[in-house]
Amino acid sequence: MFFPTSFFDIMVHLVVHLVREVRLCGPMYLRWMYPVEQYMKFLKGYVKNHYRPEASMIERYIAEESIEFCSEYMSKPNLIGLPANSWHHRRSTSKCLRDVNIVSKSRSKVLQAHLYILNNTNEVIPYIEAHKAIVKANNPRQAEKWVLMEHNRTFMP
Repeated sequence: MFFPTSFFDIMVHLVVHLVREVRLCGPMYLRWMYPVEQYMKFLKGYVKNHYRPEASMIERYIAEESIEFCSEYMSKPNLIGLPANSWHHRRSTSKCLRDVNIVSKSRSKVLQAHLYILNNTNEVIPYIEAHKAIVKANNPRQAEKWVLMEHNRTFMP
């Protein structure tokens, strides 16, 4: 009404309607579809068989997830598509990691710590008492100290 029609291109027209839309619907980030559309474009990139696009997407997605899952558990995987001497590999030998000492404990020390935690957890105490009763019933003539040692030896797998 106040402006000539040549003034209104699509961007000015959009601003006029966006203010009303925010008042009615709330902030834009709560109903923004761009992340969903972006992810759908990513999935559409997986399609190789245009007659069955869903199956093709699912197959490639599962293959990628499986590779990522397996690479987490491999000690030093050979990275495909990345050079071996990239920046993040050089960075791992930086000064901040030079003074780190990795200490590994023996199996017996780990089992001893595990048993300590189990013996001091309220949820496990009924099972401990039941196991001690079974050990004592199987060896009635043994002393209490022997029963405790036998319990500690056989309670954990």
